[in-house]
Amino acid sequence: MIENPKPSDWKDLQSGVCRILNEVGIAAETEKTIETPRGKVEIDVYGIDEHSVEKIKYIIECKNWGSTIPQAVVHSFTTVLHETGGHIGILISKEGFQEGALSYIQHTNIVALTYAEFQERYFKQWYSKYFCVKVLSAVDCLLQYVEPINSRRSRFLNQLDATKKSEYEVLCNKYQNFTMVMAMLSMDKFASSHEPTALFDIEDFKSRLVNGFGDEFKYKAVYYRDLTTEISSHAAVITEKFHTVFGRNIFA
Repeated sequence: MIENPKPSDWKDLQSGVCRILNEVGIAAETEKTIETPRGKVEIDVYGIDEHSVEKIKYIIECKNWGSTIPQAVVHSFTTVLHETGGHIGILISKEGFQEGALSYIQHTNIVALTYAEFQERYFKQWYSKYFCVKVLSAVDCLLQYVEPINSRRSRFLNQLDATKKSEYEVLCNKYQNFTMVMAMLSMDKFASSHEPTALFDIEDFKSRLVNGFGDEFKYKAVYYRDLTTEISSHAAVITEKFHTVFGRNIFA
């Protein structure tokens, strides 16, 4: 999961949906007011895919109810979708939908999803456009410290005394593989071609990090959003160790 699939209230659900859409490249906003033939309507989440030829419009309604959504809600949503000119309608429920509601939307441009299913639907794009971008940015400076060839680093390294050079070598040996792997995983070509099923199990992902790089890389995150933050924070700590050896950030 990208984040907790059981938000505490409707506001959190609405914000989460909007946030994920923005992170995958769909310009989204919450509580958008739109004029319709019957007057003004407030949309829970309104999104536009600016990169599509038709500027596809998403009309999204979020229901953080403790029960499944009945067919009557779908009827009302169908009217809203039609009158607002939306191309795709998405109904998102914390607990799912009644059978009548699911039957009603067959062969329509409405999709009914739990928040967990919504995250699964957009996970691959989110991984590529958000997780990878954040992680690559977090290891960017670190990568310059440990990559095999870097002329700027070599110049500064040659100015260090033997003790500092030794400290650098220890750090490089310890963190080079982790940094190179994180950078590789975050490259567009790899991220876009990787199947999400191979990445979706966060416990497997975390265990691979520990098996590959040691207990220092034992992260606690339950969801990928938190893992993004953990890896980024850890990379910052490691990068600071290199700064200390050189006396400053030599790439600033």
